[in-house]
Amino acid sequence: MIVNNHPQGHWPADLRLPPDVVRLDNQNQGGLAGAYNRALRWLDEHAADRWPFVLFVDDDSQPQSLEAFLGDPNTLAAFRNDDCGAIAPAYRERQTGLRGQYVQPLHGVSVRFWPREFADLRPVSFLINSMSCWKREVLHRLGPFDETLAVDHIDTDMCLRAQRAGLRLLVDGSHEFLHRIGERRAYRFLGRTFQTGGHDPDRRFQIGRNTVWLIRRHGWQFPSFAVLALSRLAYETLGILKAEAQKGAKLAALWRGIGVGLWRRPRARPG
Repeated sequence: MIVNNHPQGHWPADLRLPPDVVRLDNQNQGGLAGAYNRALRWLDEHAADRWPFVLFVDDDSQPQSLEAFLGDPNTLAAFRNDDCGAIAPAYRERQTGLRGQYVQPLHGVSVRFWPREFADLRPVSFLINSMSCWKREVLHRLGPFDETLAVDHIDTDMCLRAQRAGLRLLVDGSHEFLHRIGERRAYRFLGRTFQTGGHDPDRRFQIGRNTVWLIRRHGWQFPSFAVLALSRLAYETLGILKAEAQKGAKLAALWRGIGVGLWRRPRARPG
């Protein structure tokens, strides 16, 4: 299934798809969250008793490892456990070559990360949505993606909702895929290598606002998430200062979004 999220609904003229591929239009209603929800509604309406799993793939991911990941006996065995909500291969940033660094399951107020490089199945707190495979009954249980958030942190919110429901999220480090998030650039600080997001001011506003909204929504149950989210805002600020253009506009947008997140009440959690 392909969901076209172009605001005017334009499809590429040279796009050639097999006849059994479902094509849906969303026209950016509800942002990326709306596109996911559009696909899930179609499944409920037309394939209610088929396909017990849903795998999300964004157009900025390279899915060549997909067949090996889905056919891995470890993936299949993990999904047999009732408390397993979703599994994903590890992602590597296309622009910097750095692997994503995954947060260990949230506990108390401490935040611990797995090493960037590992080659086994590990429990994590967060998955990026692209290339994550979810049990469909889990998605029904958790409810729709939050279209108020539109794009940034819609996967963070869903992962936190899964953990509130007692479900585990897993990453299989023996499989990985290339993925692009924004216009990332690597930079050095205090002897370590980091990467900045490179998002434009509009996205920085959304990141600031949505981060605060999720702290307000989930921070009481997961204090360590509140610690992590606040540190991520500092990380966003540092990346802008160290490695990005339009520093003033991006910082102003980020902190304006933080202010809006504090001032406006977030919508109640979907589902």
